[in-house]
Amino acid sequence: MSAKYSKTSSSHTLTSRQRDIIRILSKTAGNPIPVGAVSEKLDVSSRTVLRELPAIEKWLDENDFTFIRKPGVGLSIEEDPESIKLLQELLDIGPSRPDYSQKERRRQILGELLFVREPVKSTVFLSRFQISEGTLARDLDALEEWLSSYQVYIARRPGIGILLEGTETAFRQAIANAALEFMEDGEILRMLRSSSPEEASPEDGPLKNRLFSFIDPQIVAFVEQILADTEKELDIKYTDSGYMALIVHLSLTIERLRSEEKIEMDPEELKNLSELPEYTVAEQIADKIGTRFDLVIPPAEAGFITMHLSSARIWPQTRRKRTQLQSINTRQVVMSIVESVEQELNLPFHTCSRMIDELTSHMDSMISRLSMNIQLDNSQGDTIRQKYPDVYKAVEHACNLFRDRLYIEDISPSEITFVAMHFAAAAETLLVQQKRIAVAVVCPSGMGASRMLAANLIRTLHDIEIRQIMSAFSLEPEKLRESGIDLVISTVPLEINFPHVCVSPIPQTQDMMLINQALQTISTSRTRETRPKPRTPVPELNFTFDDICSLTRTGEEIAQLLHSFQIRKLAGIRQTEALLGQAAGIFADSILSRQIISQDLARREGIKNTFIPELNLHLLHCRTTAVPHCRCAYIKLETPLLTPDGTIKGAILLLAPQSDHSECVEVISRISMLLVEDRRFLQALQSGDVHEGRVLAEQTLVKYFQNLIIKRKGDGTL
Repeated sequence: MSAKYSKTSSSHTLTSRQRDIIRILSKTAGNPIPVGAVSEKLDVSSRTVLRELPAIEKWLDENDFTFIRKPGVGLSIEEDPESIKLLQELLDIGPSRPDYSQKERRRQILGELLFVREPVKSTVFLSRFQISEGTLARDLDALEEWLSSYQVYIARRPGIGILLEGTETAFRQAIANAALEFMEDGEILRMLRSSSPEEASPEDGPLKNRLFSFIDPQIVAFVEQILADTEKELDIKYTDSGYMALIVHLSLTIERLRSEEKIEMDPEELKNLSELPEYTVAEQIADKIGTRFDLVIPPAEAGFITMHLSSARIWPQTRRKRTQLQSINTRQVVMSIVESVEQELNLPFHTCSRMIDELTSHMDSMISRLSMNIQLDNSQGDTIRQKYPDVYKAVEHACNLFRDRLYIEDISPSEITFVAMHFAAAAETLLVQQKRIAVAVVCPSGMGASRMLAANLIRTLHDIEIRQIMSAFSLEPEKLRESGIDLVISTVPLEINFPHVCVSPIPQTQDMMLINQALQTISTSRTRETRPKPRTPVPELNFTFDDICSLTRTGEEIAQLLHSFQIRKLAGIRQTEALLGQAAGIFADSILSRQIISQDLARREGIKNTFIPELNLHLLHCRTTAVPHCRCAYIKLETPLLTPDGTIKGAILLLAPQSDHSECVEVISRISMLLVEDRRFLQALQSGDVHEGRVLAEQTLVKYFQNLIIKRKGDGTL
């Protein structure tokens, strides 16, 4: 027997992927294979292959096989044919360690902690997954962030172990949402249908086989029947993800109502949801549940079902029958087309609410026509294609999506032209370059109220150009003039020898009168000779070192803010001082840092109250030495706080570190603007939907980061 074969008592165990890599290398022994070729065969990234090499090299060395890594050339095993054959046999007979992905590993850690209500030693996870303490710490950090939105927290106690803390209700919410977050739809459905945990497959692990132990399978079967009935009766089709979310939500709802738990929703939010066409479907589902289980279904529950239906994307199953849900389908199709055309043309069509409403009305009748094979001629086809070729092409591409979703066989060029005309008119409005008055928007810090004011001004005034958003403490009249600024619009009173007005962050009627009066004065006195319009700078082709540093800082702050993003629920808040005190502790890592944040927030509040009555929101923001990077959290008050200025339902906390660089403030400011620009963001925060809130924040910040790269200043800096 070969000496090599006798040396198989290695303590190191390979994963299945590591074995596959060795098998690939053994087939071409002596001939180097590029890492890229290996990754392509395994359908993984080159980086993944490179991460596996140290373990592979260690195993081959322990078993006396020669492994060669040639930089720029590739990987190879330098052995004769007999040794290669023995190597392949060794791979086949040796034990294999499970190959866990990061998501699977975290899922199993979460499952263990959710169901074992006693401390688990860290060595259990280190041994089971063959990971380092640093990797486990990062896994726990990620899970802790996810769990915190359900008021469940990870306690790490040296010498004792790791365990979760929270109420039974909080645990149930976390468990149900863990299924939707960490499991595939097929796995969820199989577990829901299991009559007992024991029926689940042994390899499912603790998270799977105990996930829905508190839900009666008969309830699940009834919920599935409800969804099947509504699909048939209303001629709709649930998406897979929406279907699974509804099963989980409705099953938990029935259990909660049978246990006499209260289901509540903010009245204003419920009113908004009741105006959606999905609400009709939600009421029908609620009626069926109430009848079957002899329960009184509160209106709030119909609201929650509406939220699920809205995200489930309901589509008609056939084109032969138009139902009362037509308005849902048309609106969703229009928004899909708007999103597609917007991406191709890089124009913000989603801001054209009038165009969207008119297009929805047009396409509603268009769907009916096409379902009856009625075609309309459009004499403007050639003109639209010649004058707006890009618009027509983008609309034609988007309509393919529309056709597929509504099962329409064909959309004629004439019908595409009708749709393109709506987008062409909107594009003209978006692209028109008017003579605008250059404005600088100012607040005490330049990061909160000013961004909110700017967003409102952009929406209501079309004859201004917001050139700068800045802090009141950095105002210098000479620099303003050099920048071509005509007017300063501030949220705090100013003492400056420069045209300015002071208004609320969300301008009221009297504020708009002041602004319009100032704009009219400037328009009357200004001529082309007094201030020529600045020339558009020519973008630099190359990045400078400063550009790279700035982009790096911006990217880091975006990542830090999104990583820190969370929603906290607070009870028993009766004074704004208590709200500030609780907010200060969210990102504090010590008593001292909490005191510093509290003082900095109070100092900012002392300059001007940051409560926004129109949004029932406190905008708590400041620069502070107590945080190293940008931080963001929403504080949801379980009981609204009544103040002389209005009702406070919650507060958004935005912290930026003290720094000489402006990137932190710019990143924080985008969140302030998002509150006004996209009402879905505030709705997500108020409903406690941390996932939706983070997604919307991420979309905004990623777009901002992309624009930083595209928009270059004439001096070569970003």
